[in-house]
Amino acid sequence: MIHIFGDSHGLNTLKNLNTLNIPTINKSLPSITMYRIGRDNIIINFDKNDIKTNDIICLLYGEVDCRCHVKKQVNLGKKESDVIESLVKNYFTTIKNNMNNMNNIKVIIFGVIPTTRQHELEKINGPITHEFPFVGTDEDRVRITNYMNILLEKYAIDNNYYYFYPYDYCTNSDGTLIFEMSDTIGHISNNENILKLFYDTYIKYQ
Repeated sequence: MIHIFGDSHGLNTLKNLNTLNIPTINKSLPSITMYRIGRDNIIINFDKNDIKTNDIICLLYGEVDCRCHVKKQVNLGKKESDVIESLVKNYFTTIKNNMNNMNNIKVIIFGVIPTTRQHELEKINGPITHEFPFVGTDEDRVRITNYMNILLEKYAIDNNYYYFYPYDYCTNSDGTLIFEMSDTIGHISNNENILKLFYDTYIKYQ
């Protein structure tokens, strides 16, 4: 059984995984931040009693933080790297606390999806005149996302988890999401490549 926990990208990135004849439960909820997971020491909808031997747990958080909240904290006077490092550290503390004494499971930490270019989103939805859904520039969000992903990979390896970044095929040279591959609001539209890579990496040869 595969258990998916995340924000709206948890709902979209691995959608239709069950079409590959893989039993799947998706317990993701929109707009849940990595900050909230780390602050509250709770993975939303997670229950140890639902997890069985050899199950796979996928965690997809951080996009909302990279798009909005990290830069918002920087604008309040905090150092960007300190904000990101604190987010990731607390996130993994929560993961470890919730996975405590759980043996023979596979934990997969997903990297954060590339950010959408603001002007491309505005072409579809009109000018953004408030601070959300974006804070800062495209370059800010690319930089923040890249650093968060570096730390997510490091912490995953250090804790004997798996790190999965399936977005290379849909990334522009400047580090943003290829808009034509999105649903026009920042999620992946067609995820067939992701499902194939996930299957080949974690299921096919297991």
